[in-house]
Amino acid sequence: MTISPGFTLCFLLHDDDVLMLHRRYPPNQGLWNGVGGHIEPGESPRQAMIREIAEETGYQIDHPQFAGLLSWEGYEVPPGALAIFTARVPHKNFINNHEGELAWKPRDWVCTSPEVVDNILVFLPLVFADEPPRHYHFIYQDGKRIEDIITPLPEGFNPDLPIPFDSERWEEQRGDYLLSFDKERLQLDRIEDFIARQSYWAKNRPLEVIKTSIQHSVCLGIYHHGRQVGFARMVTDQSTFAWLADVFVDKAHRNQGLGKWLLEASIRFVDQRKIRRMVLITKDAQSLYETYGDFTPVDDSNTWLQRVRLYWEQE
Repeated sequence: MTISPGFTLCFLLHDDDVLMLHRRYPPNQGLWNGVGGHIEPGESPRQAMIREIAEETGYQIDHPQFAGLLSWEGYEVPPGALAIFTARVPHKNFINNHEGELAWKPRDWVCTSPEVVDNILVFLPLVFADEPPRHYHFIYQDGKRIEDIITPLPEGFNPDLPIPFDSERWEEQRGDYLLSFDKERLQLDRIEDFIARQSYWAKNRPLEVIKTSIQHSVCLGIYHHGRQVGFARMVTDQSTFAWLADVFVDKAHRNQGLGKWLLEASIRFVDQRKIRRMVLITKDAQSLYETYGDFTPVDDSNTWLQRVRLYWEQE
């Protein structure tokens, strides 16, 4: 089984206490978790962990201890994985960050409290018992964990080898905004709120339809201090055709070039793959796509045909 983690997670220790983060944003919003974050292209999991610890807590750790791999399915869209680490720190003077509240918690509380991300209660007692690194896989259904699978690490996994670059996890920072192709960052509640409740083209679209559309599309998200404020997806075979759809920017963050940024990133993706035809449908943003995307109207209505069925009610 091949596991390519996209994130890191670390539990910092001092005496019998663990530094925990009370998450301000999804995923796991409102629950306590370890610190960590995204593995950048070219980084190994351990290198990413060292960087994330410094950025999120201020601690300079040279060699965090690899403790295993965690993967899941059914909890987010799509399934994902992360590398687990532990590290001891010389003092309790951390630096806070925008992701949430940091606090030292007793080890026993971290391993038993319902306020902690639930899968931590499964793997962290084994990590603290100095068990060898393992692969912890969790299956969720309707928001509930229904199965825990603990197996040896995938053969040959090395936390010091760079994770292969995945163009569908490419990211770019502009000021306080982050644009990412990484589906593991998507915040489904935010996407559903806009598409199903605010958009004119997909009002009342069912949540399961939204989930499936994300699963089978290339997706882009824009985030402001961890909160998703923009979204777009492309239905594409990644060789001949791409359809850009469900583009939105939160009202509070409009007029800052974020829609243009989503468009530019989508076109870059298409051009890198030399995709010949890219299409979209819009009632009110023709000038944006024509000016910044070089789109042109489809003139020959006899060539383009469509078949439409309304499988859910639209108001």
